[in-house]
Order: sequence, then structure tokens, then C-alpha cells
Amino acid sequence: MNMTPMQRTVLLTLTTEWQTPIQIVNQIPKASVNLSDVQQALEDLLREKLVKMNPVVFGLYRLTADGIARKEF
Repeated sequence: MNMTPMQRTVLLTLTTEWQTPIQIVNQIPKASVNLSDVQQALEDLLREKLVKMNPVVFGLYRLTADGIARKEF
């Protein structure tokens, strides 16, 4: 997957702890980043199985093993 700058930023911001999109936005230094951009990047990363969504609590995301490997690469 060729990642966009936003997808790469979101991937690098995510951890193995559950986070909301708002928490992710707040960790990104750019003031021009908005929630909808982060949500779109999360959807793209979900499709690639680099991120997973919490099955119990809607709106929480974290890295998968593949996401961790891609982040370290």
C-alpha cells in the first residue's frame, strides 16, 4: 500500500492502546489537521488491516501486528 501523508501520520500516531479519532487528532502537531481527514485515514488503514476497531466500544482504534511492523519499517 502506498500511503498518503495523512495515512502515514495516523499510522505513526497510533499505538497498541485503544484511542479515539479525537485523541489521534490532538497528538498530531499540525493545526490544519481535521477530524474527517483522520477518520478517512483510519478507514483506509482498516481496509489494509494495519488498524483494528474495538469490537465492543465503537470508535476506538489501535494498531494490529501488521500495523506495528509497518510502523517500524
